[in-house]
Formats: sequence, structure tokens, C-alpha cells
Amino acid sequence: MSRVSSPSLGHRVAALLLLILVAGAFYVGVIDQLWMGRHRLYQTNMEQLVDRLHHLERLATARPKLEEAIQTIRNDQRTSAYFLPQAAPPLAAADLQQRVKSLIEGSGGNLLSVQSLPAVEEGNVVRVAVSVTLQGGVDTLQKTLYGLESQSPLLFVDDLQVTARRFRPRLPDGKIAPYTRTQLNAQFEVAGYLRKEGG
Repeated sequence: MSRVSSPSLGHRVAALLLLILVAGAFYVGVIDQLWMGRHRLYQTNMEQLVDRLHHLERLATARPKLEEAIQTIRNDQRTSAYFLPQAAPPLAAADLQQRVKSLIEGSGGNLLSVQSLPAVEEGNVVRVAVSVTLQGGVDTLQKTLYGLESQSPLLFVDDLQVTARRFRPRLPDGKIAPYTRTQLNAQFEVAGYLRKEGG
């Protein structure tokens, strides 16, 4: 009967030291990876901050020239034609309503409603807008929008919503026509700008 010899104390210590050495190497490797990852993160953040600093320095250098250009534009009398001529928002809104009404009726459409919206300050200007609902054909809407956006002062059309309905019109003799037409209902905002006092 053979006896299994138990490992000697030296073998056990060697195995324990080897285990400690492997665990230590693994621990150092993980710590090194974490440290390098954190270092790369800090390096990237620092590079981004330096780029931002350079960008802000360029903007600061360009500021006097931009302010001078803005003042030149403000002093140019030709730019006055781009703004609504009235001094007060209620007067400008009333004029805007009349302009819209004339354009729609001149284009063969029906003005269903026009309503002033609250004036909004945007920097050195005041936005004056009206909400419009019109009814007419495609050509009516096209002529109205073209008329609004191609005149002076500058007017802007926003939030355009159009619904269409096809129908058969009645002929002069009272009969229903054999063809169809398209009728549009369009809602949109028309806005212009007033210069603020001292702006």
C-alpha cells in the first residue's frame, strides 16, 4: 500500500507566493488601466477647454469690428425701409391687418379672420404679428404669400397650415359642374418688426 506524500512546507509557501504574485500583477494591471483611462479623459477635457478658450479669444478680438459693422447698419437710412414705419405696436398691427386684407381681397380670396397677436421684444426690435385665416384657391394663396414676402417693409410668414377641399361648383344656370375645384383654408401668422426707441 503506497502512501501519498503531502506537499512540503516549502512547496506550500512557493505556491502561496506565486498566487500572491499573480494577484498583485492583475491588481497592478487593472489599476494601471483605470489610471490611464482617467488620464486620457482629463487630457481630452483639457484639450477641449483649450480649444474653447482659443475660440472665445478669437470672438473677443472680432467684437469691436462686429459692433462697428452693426452701428454702420443701424445708421444706414436704407435699412429703415425694412422696418414697420409706425412708432407703436398697436398702430403697426392695425396697418398690418389692413395690408393683409388688401392683398387677400386683391388676390380674389376671402379674409375669414385677422387678429392681432401680442407684441414681443427681441433685442433691439419689437415683433408685431397678426394671425390670419383666408379662403380661396391655390393661386389666391400663392399670390398672397408672394405679396407679403416681396414688399417693403419686410414681412415674414410663419406657422402656415393649409387644408384643402375639393368640390363641384355651380354653373350660372344652377346646375352642378362636371368638373371639380380645390378650395383652400389657410391659417398663418404675418410678422414685421419695429425698432425700439434708441435701438
